[in-house]
Amino acid sequence: MRVALLYNLASHAPEPPPGAPPDILYELDHEHNVEAYRAALESRGHTVFLMEGDTDLPARLRQAPVDICFNTCEGFRGESREAHVPALLEMLGVPYTGSKVLTLALTLDKPMTKRVLMFYGLPTPAFQEFLTPDDPIDPRLRFPLFVKPASEGTGMGINRKSIVHTEAALRERVAYVVDAYREPALVEEYIQGRDVTVGMVGNWPDLHIFPLSMVDYSGYGPDAAPVYGSNKKVDLADQYRYQCPADLPEPLANELRRLAIETMRVTNTVDFARVDFRLDERNGDQPIILEINSLPGITPISDLTLMVQAEGWTHADLVNSVLDAALKRYGFVDEDLSGLHREKVKQWVRA
Repeated sequence: MRVALLYNLASHAPEPPPGAPPDILYELDHEHNVEAYRAALESRGHTVFLMEGDTDLPARLRQAPVDICFNTCEGFRGESREAHVPALLEMLGVPYTGSKVLTLALTLDKPMTKRVLMFYGLPTPAFQEFLTPDDPIDPRLRFPLFVKPASEGTGMGINRKSIVHTEAALRERVAYVVDAYREPALVEEYIQGRDVTVGMVGNWPDLHIFPLSMVDYSGYGPDAAPVYGSNKKVDLADQYRYQCPADLPEPLANELRRLAIETMRVTNTVDFARVDFRLDERNGDQPIILEINSLPGITPISDLTLMVQAEGWTHADLVNSVLDAALKRYGFVDEDLSGLHREKVKQWVRA
C-alpha cells in the first residue's frame, strides 16, 4: 500500500519561548525514529512517503496521493495539538492510523479525561485543576498531592518536586507549572505504590494485550524518587529498568487488563493504546488509573516497544500491527488481529 508516514520533528519545531523548561520539546520526534518507522513499514512491502505534519501537509498529500497515513504527530502548538493533523486528514477524507480528533483532544487534556473516567466509575485519583497558583484548594483533597502539567506527555514537568506535602509547596509548584508550560496544572492525590503500564493494539473485541510492564526504580540509585518523569524517560533512558512481564498475581493482572480495556473504550481510543496505573499500596495494591496514552510512543526504545519485545515481537511487528488495526477498521482487510481469543477479552471486561 501507499503509506504516508506523518511526524513532527523536534528539529522543525518553532523556537521555544524564553525561559522554557528543558523538556519542552520532549514530545516531538527525531530523524532516527522516523527512519525506524519507515524501515518497519517498508519491511512489509509498503511504499512509504515521509511527510511533516504541518500546514503544508494537505498540499503534499495532493501531490502524492496515498491509501492511508501512519500518524505519529504530536503537534507543535495549541491545547489540542495532537488532534490537529487528524482534523486536517478528516477534512481531506484521508484514512489514518490511531485515534480520532475528539479522542486525541480529550486524552491530551488530563483533567477532562479524569472527569470521563469518574463518570464511568473507573478508579482515578481525586484531583483539582488549577488555573492559577492562587485558586482555592478543594477541601476534599488530602496531602500529599502530585502536581503536573494538564496537557503534556513524556513525563514533562514531572520530577521529585511534583510530590508536595504542604500548601506552600503546592502553590509554588503550581506557579512553576503554569508559568513554565503556559497551561493549567493538574493536582492529584498522590498514590504511593508501584507503576504498571498496560499496552494494547487492535480494536474491540479484537485486542491484543501485551505483557504488563512495571517500573524498577532501583536502576536510578537508592535516593531516586519513585517518579517516572521526563528526566528518567529521556535523559536517563539508558538506565531504565523494568520488569516485563510484571510479577503480579493473576487476579490483579486481569483487573489491570480489564481497566485498561474499559479506559480505551470509554475514551473511544482506537488501534493502539497504553494505560498507566499506580498500585495503591495503602489499599491492597488497588489499581488506580493515572492516564491513557491514545497516541503512545512507538520509538524503538518506548515502553510499548519494550512490552512487545517481551512477547517476542519486533519493533517492526509493533508498527505494522498498528497499521493493520487501522486497515481492518477502515475495511481494507478482514482478518482478526488479536493474539487473544475474543471471549478472553470479553471475560476481562465482564469481570
